[in-house]
Amino acid sequence: MFLWLAILGSIEICDVIGCHLCEEPGGILPIFFGSAPYLVIKYISKGKNYKWTAENVHVTGSREECEALRTKVNEKLETERPKKLGLFINPIGGSQNSLNVYSKTIAPLFRAANIVCDVMVSERPKHIVDIMKSFDTTCVDGLVVVGGDGTLLEVINGLLTRAQKEAGLDYDKPTCKLKPLEVPIGIIPTGTGNGTAKGLYGNTDVVTAALHIIRGKTNRNNVQAVYSGGKLASLSTIVIGCGLFSDLIYHTERQRWLKKARYVVVPLHLMLFKKQRLFDAKLTIFQRDSTAEDADGTSENSTTYEQKEVEGQCVSITSSGAGLGYPCAPFGASVMPFIKHPSEFVVAMYKQCGRFEFLGHLKSCALENLDAFQKDFLLPYTVRGYKVKIQCSDKSPDPESEEVNINNLLDVDGELLDIVDGEYEVWNHRQLLRFYTSS
Repeated sequence: MFLWLAILGSIEICDVIGCHLCEEPGGILPIFFGSAPYLVIKYISKGKNYKWTAENVHVTGSREECEALRTKVNEKLETERPKKLGLFINPIGGSQNSLNVYSKTIAPLFRAANIVCDVMVSERPKHIVDIMKSFDTTCVDGLVVVGGDGTLLEVINGLLTRAQKEAGLDYDKPTCKLKPLEVPIGIIPTGTGNGTAKGLYGNTDVVTAALHIIRGKTNRNNVQAVYSGGKLASLSTIVIGCGLFSDLIYHTERQRWLKKARYVVVPLHLMLFKKQRLFDAKLTIFQRDSTAEDADGTSENSTTYEQKEVEGQCVSITSSGAGLGYPCAPFGASVMPFIKHPSEFVVAMYKQCGRFEFLGHLKSCALENLDAFQKDFLLPYTVRGYKVKIQCSDKSPDPESEEVNINNLLDVDGELLDIVDGEYEVWNHRQLLRFYTSS
């Protein structure tokens, strides 16, 4: 017993998942002497590449000793851990294995941590948006999305929009300070795109994600809001892009007959064999005015910005959700050199460049190189918000032409959003969401 206690002493209590008492099966001896009780303590083991696994320690001893240790461990487990979760499953996202992942991998871990789940399964597109309109978040300690970035986007759009309505805020105005969500959100990454999970947990391993949720540690993160046609059109935690990035999604979705292969075949075909589509755009950037900061130095409530306009032909205009409080977001490490204040993020205008130059840039971003945005064809700007006006190259384009259709599409976290007259604004809202993460 004392040897096992010494081993257990090397495990931090915050990394204990749960423990339960068992009876040792013992062949013929227990018939005469009875079975020996033992305590199974399940804990988090942290490996390379931020990957976490669940391991077991068996502690043997008398029943009284095992029960005393179980009581001691349970008393020390942190009280802020979730006890009940609202869980939303997208069964057709990614590899269409979300239900199987939950039942065989995630549910046993949550049961070991004594977490009860209220499970809801999406039955149709936008079904989760409808659920969010009436779901009572006060009856749970947190929310968990079993899906990808698209499913998460449905959840946060539904919840945040509802929160603004209930608060009576004029949330369609970019200058309106939005009300933050108090309920924390976790993601079990089973979708096609899992950028948010990668940013929060360092990888897209489902067990790692579940163990972060069990620990209950949370962190507030910024959210970018997209406005078009005088309304709040969507929220974003990862990336917002027009041009090449929205073109990739548009053409990929038009080749659904390729099934999962389309996510590789179509982007490679477009980037390697198709001429880059150029479009005329005016980018208006709103940079933080350091002379108009609040008393706490945040400039959160300031409506005074330094404004600058950039016009010309480009391949894409893209912004990352990464910020000082969310450095692990996609492009995060690469844009960090440009960000000095919590209210800032980075938007980049991509000029025409060679195919391999662009692929090299994407590779640098994937490798989190600090010089990934220091390229001749890139114009990165540190902003608080920005506005884009896209112009068709033809003076009198056919309203039904593909060019007009594509110019009115925006990539928001991997989902296509219709914008009005090729014009939209993006503004940063600080600490709007709470995510389960390691910090």
